[in-house]
Amino acid sequence: MKTLRGICLLISISLLLSCSGSHDGDEALVYLTARVQHLLEAVGSETGIPGVSVYVISPGYGGLAFVWGHSDLEERSPVTPGDLFRVGSLTKSFTGAAVVRLTEEGLIDLSRPISDYLGRIDDYAPLDDISVGHLLNMSSGLAECLSASFLIGSVLPDPLGTHAPGELLAEAFGAAPELLFVPGRLWSYTNTNYILLGLLIEEVSELSYPDYLQEAFIGPLSLNDTLVITDSDLPEGLVRGYYDSDGEGGWEDWTQMHMSYVWSAGCIASTARDIAVWMRALARGSLVSQAFRPYLFEGISLAEGVVYGAGILVDHGMGIGHNGTVIGYHADAWHDPQTGTTVAVLCNTNTPLLSDERDPTREIAEGILALFD
Repeated sequence: MKTLRGICLLISISLLLSCSGSHDGDEALVYLTARVQHLLEAVGSETGIPGVSVYVISPGYGGLAFVWGHSDLEERSPVTPGDLFRVGSLTKSFTGAAVVRLTEEGLIDLSRPISDYLGRIDDYAPLDDISVGHLLNMSSGLAECLSASFLIGSVLPDPLGTHAPGELLAEAFGAAPELLFVPGRLWSYTNTNYILLGLLIEEVSELSYPDYLQEAFIGPLSLNDTLVITDSDLPEGLVRGYYDSDGEGGWEDWTQMHMSYVWSAGCIASTARDIAVWMRALARGSLVSQAFRPYLFEGISLAEGVVYGAGILVDHGMGIGHNGTVIGYHADAWHDPQTGTTVAVLCNTNTPLLSDERDPTREIAEGILALFD
């Protein structure tokens, strides 16, 4: 049986947008294709990931789809451009944009405490001190609801178990009866922030979280292969998701999960094409009016030239984007404002088997963006 090393099953190029038909343009496309093919094969083989799907949108080439590896290791099925992957925390970019859209509509004031909208959930008094804006940019001081103990003790033993948002919040509130720091003073990435924002979206929009995203973004952008899955549904076309949970160096199939464990912080499944289209629209500020675009990208500074905004990272070295991880899947999506290039990279494992020190989706995204400098 062949291993993943050395296999490059398919590099599929779809010129879905306008593309130069000149001879020079054709030669450049062939060269670009070969470089991307080599990158996917090298990173895929060296890290041991099962498979990967990539979509690139560039001003010069239009839309380009690339795939490598397997969507199902048992059946040895190749990844195809239309395959669905769970995208994990890339969901936060949808949640953050939804909050900004509702702010534009006058239904949310980012400076008001979240308790003004949701009350003191579980009588947790610190909610009075946390603004909606603090939740958006991860400066709330809340503890992590998806702690290692919760994942190991509750999620992994029962992957089809349901977890209501209130249960997730109770984990965080119990872990830190007092906030970890004064809101707005520091930054700490916690999924708890975006579970609260999911509840906020439902409260002010009077729609379910999936229905609001469908109405506000997924439908208008024709993201026809993007699904907000808050249960254990396995949509047609979803690739198998793999995880080495015991650390013994073998893949386990973790596709069947109840996505309530991440809910509005990480429950979306999509194709590389749809995620690239989404990130391009988001990064270019076309989802809200010009007056409200700063709310998407202005937030708390993490380092020189790096800001975390509304579920989006602005990194002057990388561009505008986010990554995402859930059990069995990992993803990156970035837009480079300098070249106008957008890339989405989706993978069907969250833990590279052969090289745990490397991040394959980030490495592929960086390598592809560099080809357009």
